[in-house]
Amino acid sequence: MTVTEYPLISVILPTFNRRHLVERAILSVIYQTYPNWELLIIDDGSTDGSWVYLLSKILEWKRQVQSFGRLEKTIQIHQTEHRGVSAARNFGIQIARGEWISFIDSDDEWYPEKLKKQIQFHQKHTNIYFSQTNEVWNKKGNLLEPKGKYKKKSGHFLQESLALCMVTCSSFFAQKESLATIGMFREEMKTCEDYDLWNRILLSGFSIGLIEENLLTRYGGHHDQLSNQFQGIERFRLYSLLCIWNEIIGEHETDRVPKGTNANLALTSFNDRNFLSLSIQFRLSTLIQGREKRGKNLQFLQQIKDLFLTNQSIPKKDLLTLLDDSLF
Repeated sequence: MTVTEYPLISVILPTFNRRHLVERAILSVIYQTYPNWELLIIDDGSTDGSWVYLLSKILEWKRQVQSFGRLEKTIQIHQTEHRGVSAARNFGIQIARGEWISFIDSDDEWYPEKLKKQIQFHQKHTNIYFSQTNEVWNKKGNLLEPKGKYKKKSGHFLQESLALCMVTCSSFFAQKESLATIGMFREEMKTCEDYDLWNRILLSGFSIGLIEENLLTRYGGHHDQLSNQFQGIERFRLYSLLCIWNEIIGEHETDRVPKGTNANLALTSFNDRNFLSLSIQFRLSTLIQGREKRGKNLQFLQQIKDLFLTNQSIPKKDLLTLLDDSLF
C-alpha cells in the first residue's frame, strides 16, 4: 500500500452544541475501511460543554485507529470562536493536508466503505474532481430514500441545482486543488451556504459525479437544524445567486462583492448564465409577491430588481439586506 494508491483524505467535521450527537459521526469516520485519512473536528465555540467532552474522548478515539507505514489515520480537535458552520468548514480547509477534502456534519453517519468507494470512483474517472453519493434519510426512525426531484444526480445538473440544494455536504468529496479555484464557503451566509458552493462549482464548468450507492445516513428532525431556524429561506438562495451574478458580470470592486469571488465564473456559458438569470428573476418575483400580500416594505427588493434588470452589479449593502433577519 502506497500514498499514491491511497492519497490522504482530509475529513472536516464542524460541530456546534452537538455534544449529545457528535460521537456517532466521529465513530463513522474512525470505522472507515480506507487506510489514509485525517479527521479535523472543529468546535465552533460551543456552549454546551462540547469542547470538554471532545478533550475527554480524544485519547479513547485515537486508540481505536491504527496507521501503517506512510499511511495514517489521525484525529485532531480544534476550537474556534463561534462564527458559524461556513467559517468552521473554511478553517478546516485551510489547515487540511490532504489531496482530497470530505465533509461530514455532526448529526450524520457514514457507511464504512464511503471514503474507499469515493476515492476509487475518482481514480477511475480522472477528469471528475467533485462527487457525492446516494444516501438514506432517517426521520425519527423512519428510513427513506430520496425520490423524485430529490433524487441525487450526476454531471452538469445546473438547472436542478438552481431550483434545489442537490448535493449533500456530508457526502461531498473534492480534490483540494480544484476546490481552491472555486473559493471557500461564504461565511456571511447563516444557511444555504452549501447551495451557494454547489452552484459556483457547476457554473464554473465542472461536473459533480455520483456514486450510485447509499453511503450516508442523514438524520432529520432536530430542532437545531439550520434550515429550520430562519424565516424566508429563499432570501438566502437569492443572496447567493445575486453574489454569483455580480461575479459573472465582472464587478469585483471590494465594496460590492462579498467574499467568495471566483475567476472561473467569468467563463460561464451563455446557456448557464441564462438559467441563472431566470432563477434570480423567479426568486425576486416570489419574494416581492409574498411581501406584497403581507403588506411589508418592498423598496429594497424593488431596488435590487431594478439594478439586476439593467444588468448592473448589486452593491454589497443592498445584498446584505437579504440576510437581515429583522426584515423577514
